[in-house]
Amino acid sequence: MDKASQKHAIDALLDWSKWVIGLGFTAGAGCVVIFRDAAEGPARDLLMLAIAAFALSVLVAVVLVRALAATVERLPLAWADGEPQSVRDHVAGRFLSIGWLSTLQLALVVVGAGCLLGWVILLPT
Repeated sequence: MDKASQKHAIDALLDWSKWVIGLGFTAGAGCVVIFRDAAEGPARDLLMLAIAAFALSVLVAVVLVRALAATVERLPLAWADGEPQSVRDHVAGRFLSIGWLSTLQLALVVVGAGCLLGWVILLPT
C-alpha cells in the first residue's frame, strides 16, 4: 500500500463521513420535529433512540474527519518495521483506530435507521 492508495482511502472515508454528517443531522432534526407530537409508548421510545443514534453518528463523524485530517499529515503510513500500514489500522490519538471509528459510525447510522423504521412500523393506525 503506497502513499497514493492511502490518500485515496482517506479521501473515500472523508467523503463518506461528510455524507453521514449531512444524513445524521437531517434525519435527527426530522426525528426531533416528529418527536414533539409523538404519542407515548414504545414508538416514542424508538424515536428517541433514533435521535440519539443519529446525533452520536454525527459526533463520531466529526471525530473521524479530524482524525483523517491528522492522518494525511503522516502519510505514508508504516509499521515500526517499515511495512506499509493500512489506513484502517492506523491509530488516531491514543487508542482509537480509523477502522474502529468508521465501524462505529456505520453501526450508529444503522441503529438510527432501524429505530426510525421501528417507529414507522409501530405507529398507531
